[in-house]
Amino acid sequence: MQTSIWKNLIRFVFLILLQGMVLEHIDLPGNLHCMVYPIAILLLPLQTSAVVVLLSAFTAGLCVDLLCQVPGLNAAAATCMAFVRVVYMRLKNRHDTGRDNDLSGTPLPSQMGWGGFVSYTLWCVFLFHLSYFMIDAFSLKNILYPLYLTVGSSLVCILCVVLTVTVFKPKTNTR
Repeated sequence: MQTSIWKNLIRFVFLILLQGMVLEHIDLPGNLHCMVYPIAILLLPLQTSAVVVLLSAFTAGLCVDLLCQVPGLNAAAATCMAFVRVVYMRLKNRHDTGRDNDLSGTPLPSQMGWGGFVSYTLWCVFLFHLSYFMIDAFSLKNILYPLYLTVGSSLVCILCVVLTVTVFKPKTNTR
């Protein structure tokens, strides 16, 4: 248990610093944004309580806001994503009540299957970016541009998530 807390804390700090100090200053083509700190929220253990998930997401977003000098934008979007994560996991758990539900561990493809993991990531990341860019635009006047940024940045973020869980997958016992 202690190892899990430290591992998640180190992941949070690393991804927040990476986001705020490095990726914030990189311009992608088409004005897309590469946001990696949502990975820390996505990979919180499944048994983490909803309150802890929401507070962790708010704290992560607030830290990124402080590093990037953006007043509350990341905090709001990260909290929205955490809420979506909580609802998604509850709905999935309710849907899978007849199956073997292991709510211990981290939501990874090895536990959820690639289809379930990509579905989970897609919903959370898409709604994170949708809330981020809609709050940023704060208008429905030119809705196509925030939607373009949402789709494009979501694809970049999902690619980062898939690469992260593929490259840094946990070691399994071969005995």
